[in-house]
Amino acid sequence: MRTAALVLACTAALAVTAPRAMAADRLGTIVRAVCLTAFENELSLSGKVAPPGMAAFACSCVEQQIMAGGGIESARNACRQATARRYPI
Repeated sequence: MRTAALVLACTAALAVTAPRAMAADRLGTIVRAVCLTAFENELSLSGKVAPPGMAAFACSCVEQQIMAGGGIESARNACRQATARRYPI
């Protein structure tokens, strides 16, 4: 997850130079992509199969938390709990 944090930090730094709307959209896209990769990796390591919609729910949550100014770890923890409540696997 450290690689994901580094990617997000670099992306956030680069996004500051772009217009806000475009930067927010780009950052959101990158957050979702990194989240989906991490989600799929974690699930494959656990040997579990995600039900339909679980990855989208989890990564949408992470994106919203980060775009609202939350940190990566707090977004990850909050969304992991919310996803586990909605999709108990």
